[in-house]
Amino acid sequence: MKYQHLNLGIRLRNPLNIRYNSRNRWVGLSHRTPSVKGFCHFLHFDYGYRAAIVLLKNYIRRGFDTPTDIIMRWAPPSENNTVLYLAAVCGRARLLPTQRLRIEGTDIAHLVSAMARQETGLRITPSQVMDIRERFGV
Repeated sequence: MKYQHLNLGIRLRNPLNIRYNSRNRWVGLSHRTPSVKGFCHFLHFDYGYRAAIVLLKNYIRRGFDTPTDIIMRWAPPSENNTVLYLAAVCGRARLLPTQRLRIEGTDIAHLVSAMARQETGLRITPSQVMDIRERFGV
C-alpha cells in the first residue's frame, strides 16, 4: 500500500505528531529513520499512542495539568490556532479547558483520543487508549 497521499502523522504512525528529540528513547521508534521532517517515526501506531500517553503524564506531573496548559505547550499559538484546537479537543474529550487532569483514570485517554483526531484525523476511542496504557503499563 502506498502512503504518499496520507498526512505525515499517519505515514509515520505518529498520531499526535510528536516531534523527534534524540534524547527520548521511545519504545518502537524506527531504527532506520527515527526522524522524518523533525517528527518521530514509529513502527506501529500503538507505539505512537504510548509515547503520547507518556508525554502527557509527564506534562501533568510537571504542573501542566489542564487541557489549556497542555495544548498551549503541545500546539503553541506560533504554529497553530490554539484557541480553535483547544475548543475542538475539549469538546471531543468532554473536558473543561481549566479542568485539572489526573494521571490515573480516563482523563488522559479522553485527551489522547481527541488530540489524535485533531492532529491527524485518526479515530481512537478512549477505551482503546486505555487498552494501550494497560498493555504497555504506562
